[in-house]
Amino acid sequence: MKAAIFDEPGMPLRVAELPDPEPGPGEAILRVKACGICGSDLHATVEGLARRGGVLGHEVAGEIASLGSNPIGDWNVGDRVFVVSQFSCGSCGWCMVDQPHNCENLLHFGALGEGEPDGAYAEYLRVRTNDLLPVPDDIPIEVAAMVEPLATGLMLVREAELAIGDTVLVIGGGPIGLATVAWARFFGARRIVMSEMVAHRLSLAETMGATDVIDASATDDVGSAVEEMLGAPPDVVIECVGRVGVLAQSIDMVRHGGTVIAGGVCMRPDTIDHVAAYSKEPTVRFPATYTKAENQFVMEMIAARRIDPTPMLSHTISLDELPDAFEALRTPTDQCKVVVTP
Repeated sequence: MKAAIFDEPGMPLRVAELPDPEPGPGEAILRVKACGICGSDLHATVEGLARRGGVLGHEVAGEIASLGSNPIGDWNVGDRVFVVSQFSCGSCGWCMVDQPHNCENLLHFGALGEGEPDGAYAEYLRVRTNDLLPVPDDIPIEVAAMVEPLATGLMLVREAELAIGDTVLVIGGGPIGLATVAWARFFGARRIVMSEMVAHRLSLAETMGATDVIDASATDDVGSAVEEMLGAPPDVVIECVGRVGVLAQSIDMVRHGGTVIAGGVCMRPDTIDHVAAYSKEPTVRFPATYTKAENQFVMEMIAARRIDPTPMLSHTISLDELPDAFEALRTPTDQCKVVVTP
């Protein structure tokens, strides 16, 4: 099969031939139809956390090409499926109660670490059948691949424990930030401010439900700008950037006793000012993963047209175009969610 391989930091992905994967018991081989490029992949290839020689990619939907013995669930070759981005064992106590995100032997496909299975920047992907969800016929397959970032945004809003009428600042207007905006609006936030530096993403923020936007490239003091807009510091700050210093800025901007959610994955050690944090007494949370049920909820809300991720889908590309598109996303202009269609 053809796949895009990560060799080392500073080098673009390399498209090459790899052996076709084979399914084991309880597994399936997926013919990849759509895989989104995630910001965590971009970060991991810079910081050297991605497995060298591995295949990245975990936002995936496709068709079942083959099944191993004893599949978990009623699956058939040709079924359209979305994959919860994990590789759970299917047999531990957590998997038996359909909570595979708590699996005692959990791995995550996408090569974001040593020992992690290869991901979906490829023509085929090996998955566990207990991690599959069906894709309704009326959902385009490239939209189904966007369930993963939408589930991440849903998780962040869930962890924020929003109250009806809360004010929210979302820092970072990539797909995760935009999904967070959409769910914050869905669950009753009264004012939602998006802070972002890319003009295209600021316009998307309003489409996805932001009531206010701040061009972070035009001000050195986002906190003061937010407070002026809202008349007070926000109740909740959800940072979706994952860079050194942003968490400390989030704590500085939230109201006294407010909530800060670390949604961006910072790949380097970070520091905060403890004295400043004590003066705010915030709740700070680091949510790790969404649930299978949250992914199912997202799929159902898309099918019911209760939430629409399509404005975020900016580009569809081929596997051969992936290396250049991947590098271009490090300094985005008009890109938001870029989906590879092998």
